Amino acid sequence: MKLDLRLTHRFLDQLWCQAVVAFLFNDASLLTGYLSRLDEKLTGTLTQLVDTNFLTGKRDELILIASQERIKAEKLLFVGLGSPKNYSFDVLSSAIKKISSTLERLALYEFGIMVPWIKGIKADYIELTKLTIRNLVDCYGIHKRDEVNVSLKVIFTIDKKIFPDLQSLEQEVRTFLDLPASDYSIAIDNSIEAK
Repeated sequence: MKLDLRLTHRFLDQLWCQAVVAFLFNDASLLTGYLSRLDEKLTGTLTQLVDTNFLTGKRDELILIASQERIKAEKLLFVGLGSPKNYSFDVLSSAIKKISSTLERLALYEFGIMVPWIKGIKADYIELTKLTIRNLVDCYGIHKRDEVNVSLKVIFTIDKKIFPDLQSLEQEVRTFLDLPASDYSIAIDNSIEAK
């Protein structure tokens, strides 16, 4: 398996890939922050899904929709995390396992993901980001490590307000990747596209 990690500050709707993963909590934040931007780009589709209770943000909820060419990715996978009060490393770790299993079954090996963060959570954003990267790599590595023709490209979008230094994150990620240096690459994209 070849691994291509990209670290960027771009928004999910700006990522060219097969799918983007968007996390939701089941509270009033359902359509705020980066989700409101996605909803705008999807011309209100997200609002309709929330209003009809098709999309609730409940823990373990996985909803896959087509982007209908309204964003650069072909598909969106919405992942419910439950209540923000219960958001933790364990909740995120469980969600990552479900995400990787779902994307693998769909043969989607090129996707973007943004680690969710909201004010008031107790977990550290940088640690959550590193945990997400490690869990995704581990999940795919278990199943695909010996397959030389499989290439996994994951674009991690990091909120610039919370963590502006992608260079230090890249260095930390290199320390815990359990892969030969020839089997992976990490690239940094510091550019941000306009709305």
